[in-house]
Amino acid sequence: MLQKSYNTKVLLRKGIMDERGSGILRIEGAMEKWKLEKPNYAEKDGYFVITFKGPSRAEKPLDEEILKNLNERQKKALDFLKEHSRITTKDYSAINNVSERTARNDLVAMVDKKILQKIGKTQATYYVIRQKRL
Repeated sequence: MLQKSYNTKVLLRKGIMDERGSGILRIEGAMEKWKLEKPNYAEKDGYFVITFKGPSRAEKPLDEEILKNLNERQKKALDFLKEHSRITTKDYSAINNVSERTARNDLVAMVDKKILQKIGKTQATYYVIRQKRL
């Protein structure tokens, strides 16, 4: 045990190794600086897993002309997408207090306008902001 402790001290002094736990603090500091969510930490199958959530994947901001042609519910959905990166019919229904049928119709209209992209089928369907608007 003494040898391991000595080796650790040498590596720390030479700047080859960080103090235990300081890397996580630097990661969280950088994420905060760039106004990104803190990473999620988990243990999975004996491994330590860190999951990072990056910025919104929208290639370019939606212009005013597109926003002008959306109803208030659809604008609310876009605000939701800025925070969560994906939305389901149930999410849309809950944030707008409408039926799932109305939610689906509004989301499909946004797909038709090339604002959103539909991913999946049936109950596994979710929507994301379209990467490229044609």
